Amino acid sequence: MIFLILSQIIEDEFIIRFKDNFSKELFVKKHKNIIKKEIYGLNAVVVKTKDINKIEKNSSIVYIQNAINYRITFIPNDSLFRKYQWNAYVTYLDKAWDITKGSQTIGIAVIDQGVDYEHPDLVAQFDPSNKGYDFIDNDNDPLPNKNITTEIHGTHVAGIISATMNNFIGVAGVGNFRLYSYRACDTIGNCPDYNISSAIIMASKNPNVKVLNLSLGSPIGSNIIKEAIDTAIKYNKIVVAAAGNDGGFVNYPAAYDSVIAVGAWDTTNQKASFSSWGKELDIMAPGVWIISTINSNLQATNTCGMNEVLKGYACLSGTSMATPFISGVIGLILSINPNLNFNQVKDILCSTAEDVDLVGFDKRTGCGLVNVYKAIRKAQQYQ
Repeated sequence: MIFLILSQIIEDEFIIRFKDNFSKELFVKKHKNIIKKEIYGLNAVVVKTKDINKIEKNSSIVYIQNAINYRITFIPNDSLFRKYQWNAYVTYLDKAWDITKGSQTIGIAVIDQGVDYEHPDLVAQFDPSNKGYDFIDNDNDPLPNKNITTEIHGTHVAGIISATMNNFIGVAGVGNFRLYSYRACDTIGNCPDYNISSAIIMASKNPNVKVLNLSLGSPIGSNIIKEAIDTAIKYNKIVVAAAGNDGGFVNYPAAYDSVIAVGAWDTTNQKASFSSWGKELDIMAPGVWIISTINSNLQATNTCGMNEVLKGYACLSGTSMATPFISGVIGLILSINPNLNFNQVKDILCSTAEDVDLVGFDKRTGCGLVNVYKAIRKAQQYQ
């Protein structure tokens, strides 16, 4: 399978952003019949109306925008899959593990569909008292609908970052980290920008979270997401996002300057044909035939070319799979040097990457293919 990223305007839904010093209670009371929800962390609301022009002009309104749906969907892929984790070798991750395997003092937020924190390969990475938050069902339990095969994306992303190592089962994640699941996407991959924004801000306010993984995107930018990312930067968080799978320009939010944009590298040692590109692209990571966790009760057949039924694991492809690899690498870097900021981490990744296309930075592959071992060595020496 390849994960494609699509988007569209949500019909009849609008985001109204107020000035921070404006008390919106009277507005909410007056328009209670059309208020869909208040946006966590920002002085903003979502309204559902066929005529936004009926909202009275108010000098305290900063902007009104259409709500935008960010979406993940599956496309079947008949190519043969490999059985082993080739991504660990081509990036020298296995060599980096001799220096660090990560630390659970480093929290990584998966802003996605829900994560199956009950999975045997993931359960040890979650704090039982704070697993994250569910912005779809509006509760503290971000568990996905485990019986639906279209809600495996978040669990797959989480496993790439931090499936438990050396436990005699399944796969090994990039490192040993504390995971947090912020369920901003529903069972079929619809991810409204106001949910993503709320998740970014909540994760940013979690002092244990250092890295935010966004394996989603859209060709359309969103004011509400940009503002949330700005909030994350103020909290000294590092935001990593998928470049996109349409082979065209880098998607949002990866296209924002304050986000590390990740493209996909394939098994033939080149940019994956579907991987989006452009001047906003920062780094490449393996994103084709990547084996990882899925909901523990689901089975995958002939995954990665194996003629056997696997329960709780599957191979998927996309920049959605490359992105958590980089999030995990950043977790390793921060486990060595936890005080590094966004610009320093980006410099470490770019200055140690393997130059795989034109000399220096290029629009097709950014800084190049991540070299985890060199990145960790530089983090040890970084001043």
